[in-house]
Amino acid sequence: MSFASPVILESPLGWILAADTSLIQAWGGRLYNIALMMLGLGFVIFVHELGHFLAAKMFGVKCEKFYIGFDVPMKIGPIRLPSKLAKFQWGETEYGIGSIPLGGYVKMLGQDDDPRKLKEENQRIQGGDAPTDPTINPQENSLATDAAVRKLDPRSYPAKPVFARMIIISAGVIMNLIFGVLMAATAFRLGVPYTPAVLGSTMPGDPAWKAGLKSGDRIVGIESTEDDQMSFDEIRKKVAIGGIRNKEQPLELTYERQGERNKIKVTGSMAHADPQARHNFQTIGIRSTSITEVGQAATFGKLQEFENKKLSDLKPGDKILGVDGVLLESNDGSGDFFGYQLDEILHPKLNKQVELTVERKVADSKQTISVALNPLPLKTLGLKFQPGAVSVVADDSPASKAGIQIGDLPVKFNGQAIADAVTLPNQVATMAGQKVSLELMRANSDPVVLEWTVPTRFVLENDLPTYGPVGMEIPGSGLVYRISPKVASVTSTDPASESSIQPGDVVQQIQFGKLDQTHAKYLKDTKLEDLFSKQIPIDDVRNMQYVHAVLQALPAGMPLSLVVERNSKIVSGGVVVQEQSDAFSPDRRIALSPYRQTYVAKSWGQALQKGVQEIRRGIGDVLEFLQLIVTGKAFNYIGGPATIAVQATSAASQGVTSLLMFLTLLSANLAVVNFLPIPALDGGHMVFLAAEAITGKPVNEDLQMKLTIGGMIALLCLMVLAFRNDILFFLGAWM
Repeated sequence: MSFASPVILESPLGWILAADTSLIQAWGGRLYNIALMMLGLGFVIFVHELGHFLAAKMFGVKCEKFYIGFDVPMKIGPIRLPSKLAKFQWGETEYGIGSIPLGGYVKMLGQDDDPRKLKEENQRIQGGDAPTDPTINPQENSLATDAAVRKLDPRSYPAKPVFARMIIISAGVIMNLIFGVLMAATAFRLGVPYTPAVLGSTMPGDPAWKAGLKSGDRIVGIESTEDDQMSFDEIRKKVAIGGIRNKEQPLELTYERQGERNKIKVTGSMAHADPQARHNFQTIGIRSTSITEVGQAATFGKLQEFENKKLSDLKPGDKILGVDGVLLESNDGSGDFFGYQLDEILHPKLNKQVELTVERKVADSKQTISVALNPLPLKTLGLKFQPGAVSVVADDSPASKAGIQIGDLPVKFNGQAIADAVTLPNQVATMAGQKVSLELMRANSDPVVLEWTVPTRFVLENDLPTYGPVGMEIPGSGLVYRISPKVASVTSTDPASESSIQPGDVVQQIQFGKLDQTHAKYLKDTKLEDLFSKQIPIDDVRNMQYVHAVLQALPAGMPLSLVVERNSKIVSGGVVVQEQSDAFSPDRRIALSPYRQTYVAKSWGQALQKGVQEIRRGIGDVLEFLQLIVTGKAFNYIGGPATIAVQATSAASQGVTSLLMFLTLLSANLAVVNFLPIPALDGGHMVFLAAEAITGKPVNEDLQMKLTIGGMIALLCLMVLAFRNDILFFLGAWM
């Protein structure tokens, strides 16, 4: 018998429809993916039960039923519900699909997983002239006379030798493992797409940034797993599991930089946890890179359309080859270029117009042209904010070597008082190649001065709209600092507000102001209407850096209302989103395509080798997760059938090979879970058989029944927990 296995909860599938796709086509695609999901999950269960069935037939055991799903009688009051969706009789076996899609089973003569029917089954397989001597019971004494043994129905499961029954019981798991390898091998032979673990950037102040990882580094190992084709998904999974296991335990990463491999240790962070999400996983703050081919839709397409502002004449499909006459270097000989290489050149020039060298397809040919790219003004509230304290210092950085400490307060840059904490990094970015200085105040100490040379190439990621940003990075310094909610100066205010914001005010809350129809429609179209629909407190999660990042997605002129503390009093004031005339964003709204590769095995031998590696990896992941369940650390992360169905449908929507890889993981999951030493599962039956082989007699019938009932109760509790998590997870996703 097989049960649907619990899995780690992931994000629910979101249906994204192309603008030119009709509703019928969209639903057709959904139904197709759902059909693939059902066939895939059904196939994994079918393979498991087929293993039991074929092994039983090989030893001459009569198989009375072969079912995918369970056909348990059900009724609601006087109404009887169908227990079977379909069935047919072929020979001595009834084949069917049960109404409860939680697994499957093969019913053999003399065997029943329902402990209440154990005695009934034993009576069925004994002949009418069976020995009456109570001391000779073929079910309780394997030393019974040959005559007594012969009175068992020779085609019954209990009549077979222990080794034969062991093979029958383990055949389901073996078939899952075999077909798991075959499915993975087929996927690798066809080609498995994945996102290589090449870093496009690191989040300022996050663990990877602090440890010294940089854009362009390729991660090839995490903990005991090393793989030259390491994917971002694998890293995310390992980091998440590591956080569930022990948030304080560092993870060892192996990375490759300029042909050399090094190892570092990073400790995951929960700084970016969504306060409204039921499940949050730790992260280390890395982002995948892109390639320099322009994608099909602009990242800020609706904003660009709303503001009627075009920064360039780039078109989807254009491939950016260089900037201001400097050509990019090919990343891996494929002819593509990494997006981080483009960022490293563009970000130091964030305040300048640049000329892009672009390859464009025209008819059947390719042309190399120049395209001008204008700078993008930074969005602000018309307010300047004081700098907050240093929050993180990177290892082996200029700040670290200068002795800068967490809590130090930046006060001067190049001898001048810092006018605005928001725009300071952008100001430094325009000074690439120059030697600069930063003066910091330290409690009960003299000021500390940090001097360094601003690099000529860098990636600046201070504007990412994520919860709980750790701080603003000053290019090349190796430190990040927070933005204080205290207003340093006011450049403009909303004249319609009754009370304008003043220097010295401390922002406590933020909310959308009174919106006109065009602004309201924009927020609805971009699904940002709930962002500040109510007063949002400024705290560690939604801090001023978070507000600054969100502003970049809002159109100029959007009204906002602030609640501030002024001289121990709470007052409100209005502001509007506006463009800063002397500060610019490093992001110029170029939507680059994701960097994806496809691994294709060169031969079936290589494909099978990769298939074995994949099933072993899957088994290891399942065993690790089961250990977390046993220690009580993963109860909230167990997903039930709904989660499995959603993940399978998501995999199906990405293509056949993605579905095959998911089914490989599910096969490993099913194999491990069904072979756990729990009565009512295959592993529990194997324990009973091992005891019989050791002691020379079957486990006492009453004891076996009690243990089986206990095992079924444990399984039911696990399934109830999985169903509960499914319900809470999807309710949280949809509400």
